[in-house]
Amino acid sequence: MNTDVLSTRQVATLLGVGEATVKRWADAGEIDCFRTPGGHRKFRLRDVTAFVQKRQYQTAGPLPAAVPQGADELGEPAIRHFGEAALRGDAPALVAQLAGLRLRGHSLAELFDEIATPALHRIGDEWAQGKLSVAEEHVAAQAVIDAVARSQPLAEPPGEPVRADRGTAVVAAVAGELHDIASRMAACLLRAQGFEVLAPLAQTPARDLAALILRARASVVALSSTISSEVGEQVATCVTAAEQTGGRVVVGGEGMRKANLPADAKLLGSLREMETEARGAGRQPARS
Repeated sequence: MNTDVLSTRQVATLLGVGEATVKRWADAGEIDCFRTPGGHRKFRLRDVTAFVQKRQYQTAGPLPAAVPQGADELGEPAIRHFGEAALRGDAPALVAQLAGLRLRGHSLAELFDEIATPALHRIGDEWAQGKLSVAEEHVAAQAVIDAVARSQPLAEPPGEPVRADRGTAVVAAVAGELHDIASRMAACLLRAQGFEVLAPLAQTPARDLAALILRARASVVALSSTISSEVGEQVATCVTAAEQTGGRVVVGGEGMRKANLPADAKLLGSLREMETEARGAGRQPARS
């Protein structure tokens, strides 16, 4: 049985409403919760997902139950379902799908890698082929951005807000890069590990990024790029700055794979790899 537990704040973030609304739903019995000895409401992820499914919460299409369970639940049906919801601009449906699959035991990093990223690549390819307009591509991208922001509770440890005691992570897309959704996903996962995240995101000049790394004394620097032009030089500037803070630099994206990278920048193939790499960086969280 999955026993993930969310706070009122986390449920509010997940559903995109205020905490007072979540408390009102809970007190009215619309969404199941239980109380701690101190009187705080706590919510099991399965009950939040059941609420979403029962209410058809602001969604226009099928919810996670429509995605087949089993070996293919991260395959083509799930990718297509995610992409269709993104093109409708339906961020709540995207959150509902991620929550449903998270409930089945998949990590958020896995869902970003296996569903969200392939769906976004497909949408990008269709735009490049003239099958989608710029407006349609922008609607889809914004829906995913909103869903990533709301999905923060799915990445966090159960029950309590994350303490930012691992040091600082700087997350950005390199200068010239217009797409920063991968960086937003990385920032979400790093916050869940206890890092204070500074995320200048898209089109950050290397000189400014290096100054931020130094000022924040970053212990992790995560960079992404879909373009390869001059990327190696930008990464090298960040590596030089990170060497002065004792931080490690990890990079990802198609542009990074094609670039001439400095030896001290670690090229990663997925957000799951980034999550694993980050566990060994920064101050380790105190054990209770």
